[in-house]
Amino acid sequence: MEPRSGWWCLVWLLFVGCAHAPRSGEPDTPKFEHVFQKPLEEALAVTRELLANRGMTFEQTEDPHQLLTTWEVRDSMRTANNTYTRYLVTGIAVGPRQSVVRVFKSTFQSSGNDASRGDHWWKILWERAEMDIQSPAQFQTGLQRAMPRRGGPIELRNALKGTRDLDLEKELTLRLESGPSLEVVSGNVKEDPRPPAPVRDSDFYLTRWKEDGVKEGPCAETMRGLHELLAPGLTLLVGEQLGSREAPAVVGELVCQVAELGLPVALGVSIPRKEQERLDRYLASPGAPADQDALLEGRFWHRPYQDGRSSRAILDLIDRVRAMRFAGLAVSLVAYDTDLKGGSERDQAQADLWNRRRQALKDEVQVVLAGNTHTRTVAGTPWDKAFTPMAHLLKASRLVVLEMSYAQGTRWGCDLDRAGKIQCGFVGATPSGRVAARPGLSPHITLFEAPTPEGTHGLLYVGELSPSLPAISPHKEAPPPTNIRPPRPMRDDKPPMF
Repeated sequence: MEPRSGWWCLVWLLFVGCAHAPRSGEPDTPKFEHVFQKPLEEALAVTRELLANRGMTFEQTEDPHQLLTTWEVRDSMRTANNTYTRYLVTGIAVGPRQSVVRVFKSTFQSSGNDASRGDHWWKILWERAEMDIQSPAQFQTGLQRAMPRRGGPIELRNALKGTRDLDLEKELTLRLESGPSLEVVSGNVKEDPRPPAPVRDSDFYLTRWKEDGVKEGPCAETMRGLHELLAPGLTLLVGEQLGSREAPAVVGELVCQVAELGLPVALGVSIPRKEQERLDRYLASPGAPADQDALLEGRFWHRPYQDGRSSRAILDLIDRVRAMRFAGLAVSLVAYDTDLKGGSERDQAQADLWNRRRQALKDEVQVVLAGNTHTRTVAGTPWDKAFTPMAHLLKASRLVVLEMSYAQGTRWGCDLDRAGKIQCGFVGATPSGRVAARPGLSPHITLFEAPTPEGTHGLLYVGELSPSLPAISPHKEAPPPTNIRPPRPMRDDKPPMF
């Protein structure tokens, strides 16, 4: 099992500071509601942790879908001029695994007249307590003795300002949606009896087999930045977030353009080696519906936890390699993964396969699509210091690692819930740092002046992510979230929290 971003970067994960434009004079009102691909209870639990880490405490609320912090005061020490802050969090359950979280920050300014306190000797005592301080505990004791006993803070009845805290909502999004992909290795799990082969509708099947030999060429326009990389013997690793439609599609186009230039190319996909024979039979077939059914009979496509490596986009990528070969391009498909090992042993087995292949085929261009934890060229990860990734073990004279750059969207993947159980479904995908990009650009490659601390040499931009369901699913696309209620307008009188 590959540790996640999930995860508690979270998914939602997730999403994982985002770059933003300078603030304008417009109110801090979001132009759309972001839907987390998380149950509401889980999203609120992460929100509570985020606020608690900032030192906030909470009041009891009648609505379980709301969080309300106590007033936090920034004392001016010598006067009654203080700033009070509190947060109100409201959650909306859009679906069983979809939710909206809104974070409102309220501030209150108080001003006071020292003369109204009637006793100025406390200032002298306060200063004496400060001069006599030996420890924080002693200062607190001296402060309590110096302060006059006049009850609690002043009444909070002046003007109140409340706005959506978009910066905190962005931080929450990164926690939920910017974690690494979770991969589930279950080769030793006893397989339940499989039901009879399903009778699939005609629109389930890929239709590229009908078009073979009709198009003038299988490749699109040249990808920017690709030619600067190409050379015989290149090993190109692409680290992705699993379960998107875009990453396999862009990598397929990259492979096509390399092969169209006359270079032999091997495409590596994270599928167990035991499926290689079945893949080879499919690549030699016409790719008709019966051939697709035979390919999908492999155990890999029916695993109990579909983590994105067996998506419809991967099936389409395999079919595209078949079409490239039909068009006369020198493309091989390599299933390089294993479902019998985990952790560093799994990555060692992956690297061994590629090292043997490189020794036998020194001029072949190898393009390997893998989860972004496997493509790190340095040993160790923030969650496992002893982990040794595949890229670190490769013996390639020319090795280039590209990290997937993308715009915010969703994907299909597996995550751990609050109880530590695996849940697979739609996952939010919010990029952060160098991989964050805006949507609408054409796929391209950008190289860095120097490798990153993780050993990444550049970025492969794929666009806004959308989920690719498991290949055996009868549905091709996910329905959009519905029933999102707009925010309630603020009334002229005090909010309910008062």
